[in-house]
Amino acid sequence: MTVHIIRREYVEIVRRKSFVIGTAVAPVLMAAFFLAPVLLSFFVPTQQFLMAVVDQTGEVGAAFVAALDDTLSDGRAKYVATLVPATGARFEGARDGAVAGVRAGSLDIVVAVPETVFEDGRAGYITKEVRNFQILDDLESDLTDIVMRRRLAREGVDYERVASLTTPVRLEMSQITSKGGVEKKDFLTEWAVVFVFVMILYASLLTWGVTISRGILEEKSSRVIEVLLSSMRPRQLLFGKLIGIGLAGLTQFAVWSLAGIAITGMGGAMALSVMASVDIPPAVWLYFVGFFVLGFLLYASIFSVVGSICSNEQDAQQLQGIVTLPMIIPLLTLMLIIQNPNGPIAVVLSFIPLFTPMIMMARVVIVPPPLWQVLLSLALLAVSIHLAVSFSSRVFRVGILMYGKRPSLREVIRWYRLAG
Repeated sequence: MTVHIIRREYVEIVRRKSFVIGTAVAPVLMAAFFLAPVLLSFFVPTQQFLMAVVDQTGEVGAAFVAALDDTLSDGRAKYVATLVPATGARFEGARDGAVAGVRAGSLDIVVAVPETVFEDGRAGYITKEVRNFQILDDLESDLTDIVMRRRLAREGVDYERVASLTTPVRLEMSQITSKGGVEKKDFLTEWAVVFVFVMILYASLLTWGVTISRGILEEKSSRVIEVLLSSMRPRQLLFGKLIGIGLAGLTQFAVWSLAGIAITGMGGAMALSVMASVDIPPAVWLYFVGFFVLGFLLYASIFSVVGSICSNEQDAQQLQGIVTLPMIIPLLTLMLIIQNPNGPIAVVLSFIPLFTPMIMMARVVIVPPPLWQVLLSLALLAVSIHLAVSFSSRVFRVGILMYGKRPSLREVIRWYRLAG
């Protein structure tokens, strides 16, 4: 009989428009993430920027204009700069004249270089519209390079020699693998992978847990639950719901995974360059599926209690908010765990069953913990699932037929004892 409930719950979930739309939208968003930058690059307008360089120093302007050699995709110069010599008292008038050109639309940008630039390192960047930061970075970088050359030349120092002697040192991060080897690691990539896995677990556990609660509440409100209980035991009905809805969640993940593989294969250079820096061992995927299943069983059992003891959606939403609070703790401590995955806080939190799926998943991705810690966390999680299912099935047996005012905690405990 439990098999019939599993099939019923599974089919009912996957046939819903919300499930179909949600399953289809995620791959579309994934494709947009990888492919949109590539496609948009073909539609970026090739705009030239007309610029006036007002130079009071008499030393910087010509070199600065010559350094603006960026080109557009069609081969044209990105910056069309005109040098306006304005030494001495002519500087302010020349700058104001160039600004008037910006107001009139004959110029896009004015760069005003005062003679004090060698002392305080300040120059003017004037535009009518807020330009993108890439333009500001281009101009600032070129101007800085030229001003530094002139400063060093005044002191009789060769710029190229100083540049070679002051080349910064870059530390390349590497990690010792479980096999004893050494491989390069990128902290930002590691953080992104951990964040994605944890957020998927968080969103899925929350979504499917609420689905369990809402499904029980809907059947309870429509009295369908009474018909079902006439032909089976409450424990069978609850297990059928948990397994059926859990399989629907795994089905959705399977579709997303296949879509991700297909999109990565068709995503072109950008998708390949992004994925090339991400090396996810197969064991991580197995851990992900395992922690999803165990985490789902734990939280689904808790959410089933919410659906059992509530008679309306408003009461259920209040209790669902309380149930989701423990799920926020791993998100708040995620950065601390990434920085010290084997520290005491990370280890202790990973042994708390409510936190285990997300915390241990993060640790596995960053630095695989000792096997005994993984096994201990799984054992504690399994025991917690057994206790949660036992408690929820007893409360479910009594509460599923209760209507009216939401019971207090004392009454829920009394239901648990009566059902024993």
